[in-house]
Amino acid sequence: MGDDNCPSKSSVKHLGLSNIKKALQILASLALGIVILYWLFDKENLDWTSFKAELTTINWFWIILGIINLQLSWLYRAIRWQMQIEAIDRRYALLDLWAASIAGVAINYLIPRSGELLKCVWVGNKTGSSTSRLIGTVVTERAIDVLCLLLIVCIGFFLEYDVLISFLLEEAKVPYWLFYLGLFGGAFGLASLFVIKRLAKRKGGIFAKLWHLVVALWEGIISVKKLKRPLLFIALTLLIWSSYVLMQYLVFFAYPPASNFGFEVALIVFIFSSFGIVVPTPGGIGSFQFFAQTALVLYGMASTSALFFANIIFWPFVISNIVFGTIGFLIISNVPYKSKSIENAEAQ
Repeated sequence: MGDDNCPSKSSVKHLGLSNIKKALQILASLALGIVILYWLFDKENLDWTSFKAELTTINWFWIILGIINLQLSWLYRAIRWQMQIEAIDRRYALLDLWAASIAGVAINYLIPRSGELLKCVWVGNKTGSSTSRLIGTVVTERAIDVLCLLLIVCIGFFLEYDVLISFLLEEAKVPYWLFYLGLFGGAFGLASLFVIKRLAKRKGGIFAKLWHLVVALWEGIISVKKLKRPLLFIALTLLIWSSYVLMQYLVFFAYPPASNFGFEVALIVFIFSSFGIVVPTPGGIGSFQFFAQTALVLYGMASTSALFFANIIFWPFVISNIVFGTIGFLIISNVPYKSKSIENAEAQ
C-alpha cells in the first residue's frame, strides 16, 4: 500500500526533466540579456571607469522622483485589481494585493513572464479563493493594457510622424511596402474573426474554441461596465500609464544631455523601451537598453551618452522594484488576511 502513494519512476523523471528545462530557459534568458548588454558596452567602448565618471553628472533627486512615480503606479494597479476582484468575488485587502503585485514584478526579473501567474497563486492561497478566477481578472487587465499601449503608440506616431518615418525608412531600413502589409494584416485579422465566428457556428471544434476565447477576452474588457465605479477604473488606468510616461520625462532632468528633451521625446523613448521589455530577457535586461539607446540617438544624443543614460533609466528602477518586491513577498507570506464580503461592505 505504501508503494501506491509513492510517485512512479517515470513521473519523477518527467518532473526532473521539466525542472531542468525551466532552469535552462531561465539561464538562456539571462545569458541573452548579458550578451546584448556586453555587446552594447563593447560597441560603444563604455568601460566601468567612464561609467563612474558619468555617474557624477546625475542629479539623483529626479531619479528618486521617478522611482516614487513608478512605485505609485503599482499601487494604482493594486487598487484597480481590487475593484476587478470585488466585482466577481469579495473585497480583498489592498495591502495583500499590492504585496502580491509588486512581488510578481520582482520575480519576473528571475523568471520572465511568471509574476502574473504567481501573484494569483499567492493571493489564492492566502484567501482561499479560486486561482483561475484571479487569473481571469489578470487576463482582462492585460488585454486592457495592450489596448492602452497601442493607443500610446498611435499617439506617439501622430506626434512624431516625421521623425519616426525617417527612422524606419532610413535608419532601420524598413521597406515602405511593409506599412501596407501591416494595414493588410490588420484587415485580414478582422476578416479572420468574421470567418472564425461563421465556422464556429457551422463546424464547432477548434473554431468554436477559438471564438469562445475571442468572446471571453472581449467580455473581459467590457466587464469594466459591471464595476461599481467604472469611471474610477478608467481614471486609475490613465494614472498607471501616465505614471510610466511621466517617470520617463522626470529622469530627463537628471542628466544634462537629456534635460532639454520635451514630453514627446519621453513618449517615444517609453514606446521604444517597451518593445525591449517584450524580448524574453529578465526584466528586459539588455534589450531595454538597446531600444532606449536607439530612441535617444534618434533625437541627437551621442550614442555613448545614450547607452549610459539608458542604464540610468533602467537599473535604479529595477533595484527599487526588487527591494519593494522583497517587502511585498514578506507581506503576502506572513501578514494575516483580512477581507470583507461584498454584503458586509455594503452593510457598512
